[in-house]
Amino acid sequence: MLLCTDLDAASAALAAGTLGCPSCQAGRLRRHGCGREREIRVPGGERETVRPPRGLCRSCGAAHQLVPAWAVPRRKDGAGVIARAAVASVLRGAGSRRPGRELGVPAGTVRGWLRRLRIRAGDMRQDASAAPEIITAGRDAPCLGPCGSALGDALAAVIACARAAITWHGCAEADMDALPGRSGISAALAPAPGS
Repeated sequence: MLLCTDLDAASAALAAGTLGCPSCQAGRLRRHGCGREREIRVPGGERETVRPPRGLCRSCGAAHQLVPAWAVPRRKDGAGVIARAAVASVLRGAGSRRPGRELGVPAGTVRGWLRRLRIRAGDMRQDASAAPEIITAGRDAPCLGPCGSALGDALAAVIACARAAITWHGCAEADMDALPGRSGISAALAPAPGS
């Protein structure tokens, strides 16, 4: 799986045969069909339809699906929806019912996201802290104070990474729904390998 901030540009690189393989780092991917079409809930209650293109490495034979950064693999809800629920619950103390009701998601689903994010909080914070948006030549990474929990600290790092992308790298506020996915939430919620 390749999380792509700009799926159109990544698809064009795949079609041109210039997209590198993340598995072997040496080969190039060639177009290899598409994944299953699915609908994903995005903030505001809207639904986006996605049919991610697939690529196959010419060198190692690994298959990769190009997924937009705002989508979370095997989840019906986008990274922006999940990030909003997690921030409301963890950083604002809203529990799981109220964020679920506000986002049109069952409270049990929000609890499941939070459980998974708590388990992977350390990895998520590390991913966000090591993101290119934070590690920028000549700029200091934002100093993050403790938030009272490992998940709170991880979410603060994801938010700082998204803000850095907007401030220093020309991303727009409209990209805010894709940035949490690219900064660690999608990887933290991704299913375990082989599941």
